[in-house]
Amino acid sequence: MEEPRDISVSINERFFTIDLPIQDERLIASVLLGLGEYVKRGLPIRIKQSYITFSGSQEVSTMLISSMQQIAKWGKVTKDLISALLKR
Repeated sequence: MEEPRDISVSINERFFTIDLPIQDERLIASVLLGLGEYVKRGLPIRIKQSYITFSGSQEVSTMLISSMQQIAKWGKVTKDLISALLKR
């Protein structure tokens, strides 16, 4: 059996937020696949993603995802972003 993963969950009146370690690509991929299953049922999601750029400014993007192709594209962009952040 592998070591347990550290996951942080915060809950407030508006959001259920899950924080995952960015080094754990398999865990992140599992969460994205779960969201993909939700979208596959015809239930679109709106993603608000933020990150700190190399210059130190914060970037925020919002996207509407309604297909598995969009989930795959978002997953690729997210993986590339994580890779860049880990190289810092």
